[in-house]
Amino acid sequence: MTATFDLTVIGADEASFSAAAVAARAGASVAIIRPRKRKNMAASYCDMPNFVWRRLDLHEYGLSLERISARVTLGPDGATVTTHEGVRETKAALAQSENADHLLWADFVDDMKALEAGRKLRDAATAAPTNGVAGFSLFSGGVRDCAALGQATGSCAAALDDYLGDDALKTHIAAHALGPSGLGGGEPGSALALSEFFDEHAWRVRPDEDGPSLLSTLETACKDSGVEFFTKDLAELAREGARQVVVSLVDGEKIKTRYVLFASPGAAQKAGMGASVCPLAGHGAATAVLRIALKRPMPAATPDDKAVFQILDGAGDLQIARDAALDGRLPDRLPVEFEYAANGDIIVRTAYCPASFRDDDGWREWTGQDRQAVARRMIDQLASRIPEFSANVRKTKIEVIGAASPDRSPVFARSGFAGPGWAGIENVIVQPNRHNAVAAAVRLVDRILAGE
Repeated sequence: MTATFDLTVIGADEASFSAAAVAARAGASVAIIRPRKRKNMAASYCDMPNFVWRRLDLHEYGLSLERISARVTLGPDGATVTTHEGVRETKAALAQSENADHLLWADFVDDMKALEAGRKLRDAATAAPTNGVAGFSLFSGGVRDCAALGQATGSCAAALDDYLGDDALKTHIAAHALGPSGLGGGEPGSALALSEFFDEHAWRVRPDEDGPSLLSTLETACKDSGVEFFTKDLAELAREGARQVVVSLVDGEKIKTRYVLFASPGAAQKAGMGASVCPLAGHGAATAVLRIALKRPMPAATPDDKAVFQILDGAGDLQIARDAALDGRLPDRLPVEFEYAANGDIIVRTAYCPASFRDDDGWREWTGQDRQAVARRMIDQLASRIPEFSANVRKTKIEVIGAASPDRSPVFARSGFAGPGWAGIENVIVQPNRHNAVAAAVRLVDRILAGE
C-alpha cells in the first residue's frame, strides 16, 4: 500500500528536522526520508531562532545552546582577524588594532542587515525558480527593489570594496561569508551571502557539553510531532498528475506526496538532485568534511577554542579555488574552515572540491585516492598555521558531499521532470545554502502550507 503525505522532507540535518516538525505541528501529514548511512561531523550550527523554539517547545527537551565566541581568520605570517557577534565589540577590537575600518563597521553591518530584511529579496533567495529565472519577482517592486537587486546580485568583492578598505578584514569577511557555499568573491550573485551572513539567525551555536545534541533533540521533536520516518535510500522521483510526486525507495516502497523539500543543497546532492539556479546554491562543486582525532591534546590555534576558524592567504584565493573546482581540479591553496569539537577532535570543512575530476581522457568520478588527497591538503592547511600539527594526527574520517562516485544514489528527475538532476517543477523544492538554514527552512514550509 502506498502512503500519502502533504509534505515529504528529504535529509537528516537540523534544517530538515525543524521544517518537518513545524509542518506536522501545523496540521500537515509529513514524512521524512533519511539515508541508511548517516554521518554527523558538524561542530556548530546556525542559531535556532526564538520562533522555532516556541513552535517546537524545545525548552521541554533540556536543550541548551551556547553561542560561538568569535569568527577568526588565520592569515599568513601569524596574522589574525577576529570579529564578534556584537557590533560594538567588533568595532572596539578593530579600533584597538588600529584598523581604520572600525569607523565604518556599524554602517556596513546595518546596511547588510537592511538588505536581508527586504522580504522580496529574501523570497528571491529562498524560492524555487520561476521559468528558470531566480529573482525575477524583484523587478515588480520598482526602483528601490531594483537597486536592492543590483546590490545583492553583484559580487561579494565589489560589495566589500564599496564599504571597507582593509584587505585583511575583507578577506576575513569573504572567507566566513562565502566559505560554506564554496563561492568565489568575484562571482556574480555572491553578494547575496553577505546579507545572509549578518542576519541574526546566522550566528552559530553549539550544544552545551552536558546536554543533548541539537540534531537528536530535533529528531525527537519530529517523532513527538507525528512525523513518519523512512530510514531508507531513495531510488527515484516521478510526477503523477499535476499535484502529486511519487517518491520511490530502493526496496520498492513508494510514497505519494504533494510537496518534496530538500532543506539544503547537501541533502539534494546526496540524492543526485541539482539545486536551484540561485547563486547561493554553489553549483558545480563538492564539499569535504574531515574529522581529525589527535594523538595528544595540543593548544588551540588561538587562546579561544570556542571560535570558528578560517584559513586563507588572501580574498582572491576564494575565486581561484572556485575556478579550479569548476574546472575539475583540486585547488592548490584549499580554503578551509575548522572548529574544535567537545571531545578534542578537529572538524575541518571545505566547499571548494570538484564534483568530478578532469583529466586527459575527459571527466572522471571520485576515487579513494582523491579523498585521501583532499584529506592531506586539509591537514596541510592546518599545519601551515598550527606548529607540529601533522605529526599529531592519529586518525581521520572524511565525507565528501556532492561527489560523482559509483556508490552514489541514482540521479533523480526522471519520469517527466523538467531537466535532468534539477528541481524544475513547483512542488519539488531545493533550498539553497543559507547561513540561517533553520529559520529559512521553517519560513519556507510556512509558505508551502499557505499555498504561496
